[in-house]
Amino acid sequence: MNVLYDSHTFSEQTFGGISRYFVELMNNLPPEYTPLLSLKASENDYLSLLKNKPHTFSLRHFPEHRKLYYFINGFADRKALAGDRYDVFHPTGFDPYFIGKVKSPVVVTVHDMIYHHGLNPGKHTPEIMENMRKTTLAADRIIAISQATKNSILQFYDIDESKIDVIHHGFNFVETDNKPLGYCPERYILFVGHRGGYKNFETLLQAFSLIADSDKSLHLMCTGRGFNKHEQQRIAELGLTSRCHCRFIPTLDMGALYANAQCFVFPSKMEGFGMPVLESFAADCPAILSDSSCFPEIAGKGGIYFNPEDPDDLASKILLTVNDTDFRNSKILAGKKELSRFSWAKTGKETAETYSKTI
Repeated sequence: MNVLYDSHTFSEQTFGGISRYFVELMNNLPPEYTPLLSLKASENDYLSLLKNKPHTFSLRHFPEHRKLYYFINGFADRKALAGDRYDVFHPTGFDPYFIGKVKSPVVVTVHDMIYHHGLNPGKHTPEIMENMRKTTLAADRIIAISQATKNSILQFYDIDESKIDVIHHGFNFVETDNKPLGYCPERYILFVGHRGGYKNFETLLQAFSLIADSDKSLHLMCTGRGFNKHEQQRIAELGLTSRCHCRFIPTLDMGALYANAQCFVFPSKMEGFGMPVLESFAADCPAILSDSSCFPEIAGKGGIYFNPEDPDDLASKILLTVNDTDFRNSKILAGKKELSRFSWAKTGKETAETYSKTI
């Protein structure tokens, strides 16, 4: 069976969970399934991991290069759709351009419904929501990456529940050197990823301010872009300027970053899956998670849960995890056990079954 994937997420992302998902999916389909990727130009970092890497070129140094990617790849997508080489079409984004043009059944993956829950407002939100609606309703089958995401789909769309398959992401364990990183504090709480809006970074800052005086050697370590002016001001107001750090972390150092943390905190109010949870478990780092969205589903008994609206609750869970060795070790062991539920091979097998259902 030939499965056609379009260029959308690979035009949009250099890094990112969605493009990584599609690369891992294409690599882990059963042998009788052949992935076809209609892509000409991209700077996506994960393409190098594909078993059958397409011949692409990068326009990274050109002005308006994202627009150029969409323009060039759009021709490739439409040409592939007009052909007859594929048995199933699986778009990698929510551009409804294929409606009325596709010659096969369509499978769509929904990663989250954050825009519909009003957690990521912006001037383009109405357009994004409408494109998601059109694309999802046009699908013959829908993959939700968690039961929480499926529940949200059913909340906002009038869809037959039997058309939706819940298929979790997989996880690749990568052996790393877990020696302490010289650019990190000796003892730190870890926060990974974006910090805006629904990511709920403010609650973590407030919680850290509540325990900072009682544990003066404890720091907060964040990854990604440096603190913006608002964050710098807020951190200063809380008297935490010398205790909060942020820097870009090389991918090869991420395992050691988790392994040397006192704990990992994920205070987000909503996620579709939460890959950092599994990364934390793999590195023997206890994960403190908000008790909302998909987190209890993914982390199971390995998670340490708190109310995302309550900084005091989070502060108490951090102190318990940092100071109670028996509790900490029990959660590390439980997290390791939860990891066994996830693999990309399983994701590929279950997705192939979804493709077969559409034929």
